[in-house]
Formats: sequence, structure tokens, C-alpha cells
Amino acid sequence: MPIIGIDDTDSKREMCTTYLTIEIIKNSNLDLIGFPKLVRLNPNIPLKTRGNAAISLVLGRGEGEKTPVGKIGEETVFSYQRHKEERMDIDVMSIIEKFSPRDPDTNPAVIITREPNEERFYWDAVREFVDYKEVLTRVRGEFSSINGEVGVVGANAAVSWPGINATYELIAYLDRDRWSGEHLVDESGSILIEKSFPDTFDSFDFRNNYNAIRPTTKTPVLFGIRGVIPERLMEYKDFIRSEPFSSYITFKTNQGTDDHLLERPIGEVGLYQSAIVRGFVLSAPRWSRGGILTFDIGNDGKRLTAVAMEPTKEFRITLSKLRKGDEVRVYGGVTRAGNINVEKIQVVSLSKVSDIAPPRCPNCKTRMESAGRDGGFRCRKCGTRSKQGEVRTEEREISPGFYEVPVIARRHLARPLKLGVSK
Repeated sequence: MPIIGIDDTDSKREMCTTYLTIEIIKNSNLDLIGFPKLVRLNPNIPLKTRGNAAISLVLGRGEGEKTPVGKIGEETVFSYQRHKEERMDIDVMSIIEKFSPRDPDTNPAVIITREPNEERFYWDAVREFVDYKEVLTRVRGEFSSINGEVGVVGANAAVSWPGINATYELIAYLDRDRWSGEHLVDESGSILIEKSFPDTFDSFDFRNNYNAIRPTTKTPVLFGIRGVIPERLMEYKDFIRSEPFSSYITFKTNQGTDDHLLERPIGEVGLYQSAIVRGFVLSAPRWSRGGILTFDIGNDGKRLTAVAMEPTKEFRITLSKLRKGDEVRVYGGVTRAGNINVEKIQVVSLSKVSDIAPPRCPNCKTRMESAGRDGGFRCRKCGTRSKQGEVRTEEREISPGFYEVPVIARRHLARPLKLGVSK
């Protein structure tokens, strides 16, 4: 059975790699086997395109029970679990050449293979910085590319993804002559979906009034609905009030899985890695220019600066309530500056923040004052002295538990707390 893996066919300005799924199915006489897969890669890599996504799909001659997963024009797209093997009947690279933007910074790539590659290639591509030359020496099947070979990393990751931990996304597409310009996707539908269907996620951000199902750039995508039960997504699309779309398809995806995160000691977190690090807050959080909030955490003599950028909005206010000694687990990705950008945080335990205040005079009941060099405290009215101050413990405005960035700032791979904590 032909397994097709594709990456790097969109740019930071236009197109969407997922759209090629529609064109491949439309031009082939073979059937779709299983769901097409949408695989997000390491979100910290500077080489990434806008969506940082690769795709894979399996074609064959379907047999037995079939399930509707989308539509192209008036034709329903069915997915089969059983199939007979057939040879590829289309030239995938010619489709890629037709729809990929002419951008020297992209490296469109395709792998066509009969069997998935080793699973480790997926985990490396989602968590580490991968040398594409090393992948080239181990790729299975036929590999083709344009402008260079970097795209082999994502294409190979897509055909290597085991798909055990997964969510789904239904994506609706526009005709090609309507890709540019503004498009109507009324927010009422995404608000309804976010409020009413707990099996969906990241449809609308109420605090920031952000309609998260619609893209904001030149793209074939009109909207996308994310959830954990694929057949329900086809029902939910009918709640969306939008301009007409020509096709839609449901993808199985690693979005919202936290697959990119790995628990690592603070001293072993490397550049461009995503990690979960555990430590103690070393000093009170501090604000800097541009609305950036930072704080340092440490463990076993190692330290790391955690950063919440302006796009994380109200999440920064939550983090500003941390104090020295709080124990935390920080989820995020390491930038070129060597800091970890926070996606999510678990406050494990709170320190007792206290200070010594002047006590009240036992006779006058008024607040004493410092006695100066002699130490202790003295009542201005009656002269009574005390060596003991009054210990005040700060009332904390944060509690142990999990906190996350708002939908508007969420990375594709980050698992929303509404789906439960994965790690």
C-alpha cells in the first residue's frame, strides 16, 4: 500500500500543506485507508514554516465497511480499514509543484513508501533538532524534493508517527481562486461549539474575544474544528455560519497531545528542545519592556529563566503571583536565548512568604517602631520595649494546581487542561 508523507509545501505567507490531501484524493482512483494524518513538528525550530505541519495518507483499494470522513465537491470521501494493495496511480510530486508557493525558503518534500519508518524518527522530529542529512541516509521508499532536502525530516516523521496518542481536526477548504482576502466565519458557531461540546477544544477564546477556528493569512483553509471524537466533528461543522466551502476532510493529528514535551533535569535542557522542568522559584517574577514576565527556577545547583511573552496575555498575571521558594513544574520550549518559554505550569507547592513587622505595645495597643541600633522595637508613647517582632505571613493569590496560556497563545501541540493533564 502506498504511504505518502509530505512536508514544507507552505510558506509563512500562503498555502497549507494539509490542502494537498484534497488534491491527492481528488486525482487518484484509489481509496483512502484510515484517516489522513496531520503531524505537527518541534515548535521551537527556526526553520519551520507557518503551520509547522507535515501530512501522511495511505491509499489502496478499500474493502468492507467504510466511514465518511469528508467531502470534495458533491462527492463523499470514505475511509476504509481493510484494503487490497494497489500501485500508486498519480504523480504526487507534480501536484506538489502545482500548489506549492514559489518560495526559496521552503523545501517541499515527499516520501512514498510501503511501510512506516522507525517510530523514533517521529519523536526526534517533535522533540529535538534533527539533522536532515542523517534522516536521508535512513529514509525508506522513494524521496523527492524541491529547493533542497530539509523537508525529509517532516515527511519522514509523518509516515513514522504511531498515532497512539491523538486528537482530530475537521478542516474546510476554499476554492483556489478564493484563497486570498478576508473570509466570513461568524464567531457565533465557534462560541457555541466551545461552550456546548466538551469533546472539542480551542475553538474560541472568551477572554480575548478570539475566533480560533479561522486562520488569519492567505490560505486554502476556511476553518478547522478540533476534537477527540472524529464523527462528531462532521456534525459540529453544521453549526458554523460561513461563506461556502468546496471541500472538507477529517484528520487524525498529534495536536493537543503534549507529544513534544519530555521531563528533563534543568541542567540538561538543550537549545530548541521542549521540556518539563521541575524546580524552585529563585526570586520574585519581574516585568520588562514589552510586557514580558520572567522568573528564575533552580534545582540541584542548576538554574533556568522562564519567560512569558506578551501574547500569553492574562497568563502573565497568574505567573506574577509566584514567590521565592514555590515549587513548580514548567512546561515549554527553549529559545535561542537559552530561556524556556512557558506554555503551561504546575504549581506543586507554595512557600510561606513572611516578614517581621513591629508588634503592638501590650500597654498602649499602638504599633511600636524600630529601636534603632539597639535592635528590637520601642513604644513611642510609654517607652515599652520588645525584642520580638510580629511575624506576618502573606496571603497568597495563587494555589497549587495547573495553569495554562489562553487559547490565543496556545501552540498546536500543547494539550489544553480541559482534555486532562497528559504528563
